Amino acid sequence: MQPFALEQEYRDHLAPCTFDLSSSSPAPLSVRDVLPRDDAAALLDAPLQYVRGGGPHELRAAVAASQYNFLAADDILITAGAAEAIHAVSMALITAGDIVAVQHPSYGALSATPARLGVRVLPWRATNGFDFDSTPLNDADLRDASVVFVNTPHGPSGSVMRGDLGGRRFVADEVYRPIELVPGTRSAALADRDERAVSIGDLSKPLGLGGLRIGWIATRDRALLQRCAVALDYLSGSVSALSAAVALAALRNFDALLTPHLIRARGNLTLLATFVEQHSAWVDWTPPQAGYTAFLRLRGNATGATISARMRARGIFLLDGAVYGCPHHVRVGFGLESQQFSEALAIFGDELRRLPATSPSKLSSDVIVIAKDARPGYTKTRLAAGVGAQEAAALSAAFLDDTLELARTQARRIFIAYAPDDARAAFARLAPEATLVPQPPGDLGTRLSAAFEQAFAAGAQSPVLIGSDSPTMPAHLLGTATRLLETHDVVLGPAEDGGYYLIGMTRHQPALFDDIEWGGSDVLAGTLDRARNADLRVATLPYWYDVDSAADLARLARDPLLGRATRAQLAQAPVGAMAGAAGL
Repeated sequence: MQPFALEQEYRDHLAPCTFDLSSSSPAPLSVRDVLPRDDAAALLDAPLQYVRGGGPHELRAAVAASQYNFLAADDILITAGAAEAIHAVSMALITAGDIVAVQHPSYGALSATPARLGVRVLPWRATNGFDFDSTPLNDADLRDASVVFVNTPHGPSGSVMRGDLGGRRFVADEVYRPIELVPGTRSAALADRDERAVSIGDLSKPLGLGGLRIGWIATRDRALLQRCAVALDYLSGSVSALSAAVALAALRNFDALLTPHLIRARGNLTLLATFVEQHSAWVDWTPPQAGYTAFLRLRGNATGATISARMRARGIFLLDGAVYGCPHHVRVGFGLESQQFSEALAIFGDELRRLPATSPSKLSSDVIVIAKDARPGYTKTRLAAGVGAQEAAALSAAFLDDTLELARTQARRIFIAYAPDDARAAFARLAPEATLVPQPPGDLGTRLSAAFEQAFAAGAQSPVLIGSDSPTMPAHLLGTATRLLETHDVVLGPAEDGGYYLIGMTRHQPALFDDIEWGGSDVLAGTLDRARNADLRVATLPYWYDVDSAADLARLARDPLLGRATRAQLAQAPVGAMAGAAGL
């Protein structure tokens, strides 16, 4: 019997004193975190009898209510973790002579469990990185597959399948589905989307409750669910009464327990984006869309085995991508406590810099910069309220200088949507290589839409638009956005204030800018709503921040990606005094 490569790697190398930088779960919760004091005390008196096979009705109802839109308690079976669920579904669904397609790479149990049942298992590989949503099952062998096993959101890359299932029977390991890195982007469960589909979930990945060993099978195919119930009789039979009681409390309070994990993960993903920018000569990535893991590709000839061994020598476990058949990758978990995560990243950076550096390739992005001329009283008016109109204008000019510099690192072609009308000559001097397009009168939505319309008319291909309010944005995210637009209609970089710092699209989508309350905290949410209504495929980037007020300057001054022009301007009085707390 062959061991699963991932589990074997953990058994062999995750020592008790090692910090796990690869964890796919967040910092674990305790019983005290989940249960109110009185309920926790009452748990001591709970009878330790057998639990009904398939789980108690209350627990199944809680799973259905908290995780699905169209399922009820009778569509759920409780299992001893997701791995048991995969095994039970395989036993119930697969018969001799079947052909099974399994997403590759993926969790070992998805392919190994059907294979042990003696059926033919064929790998389904993405044609574009790990984007299975854009990869058709059109191979001659795969067309004959009776069932397709997938992990979505995908571990370890965090990509998500949202497209048409093509009438096939899908079994989806969806343990990462609740972990939406941008609010409003959670994918619909396959069991909700298709009556024949099977969704598998658990409490380990979203909440850090792996010790409960509580998972589930969800499907509206009642005949299949009954066969799964029989299969569970051959496995655990039922779950622990104590685990079931704690799981019920967790599911009834699911969103409140999940939210702190999500907030921490979003912040850590921003740290990871900075890390990738600082180490772009050694690593590359496509930021995850969901889940708590990112799959970093090592540049040059470096292998995950080499860097993982060096990290273990320093007390940190980093998962070698070879366990997924990707030897030049490593898995990083970012659902961890932020201070520990930051410290572990610093050590990771030390070890990366010991490897040979490789020049990052420049991706041919078409970049639109929307900007106002830096005139006192005209630009950065919120910032001016704290530092004065003259200083705000000087900072605005510095922000624009640094924004254009980061655009030049990735851009094939730069467009500047400028305002006011008489500033054309000034922008031509500032960026003689840029194509200049004027901003029309109107609100921000009108001006953004016009910028895209004019850029497309001038021959832009999948342009990415940024402003100058985020001058420390990692430059590599421009290239990442362009790459994501190969398989998505729209890409958005969410800003911490509820807006976005970046938007890209494959064709002009004016509806995305209609009826938005610009300047409010719901700009991103409204844009996502309009994208859903238009059935557009949307990808998101890590969160970043805008510099809108004097309070943002200290953070800006501490930013390791601070550009030359902004650094120089911040060092000047009186702005320098405001940033003094940052050590300038």
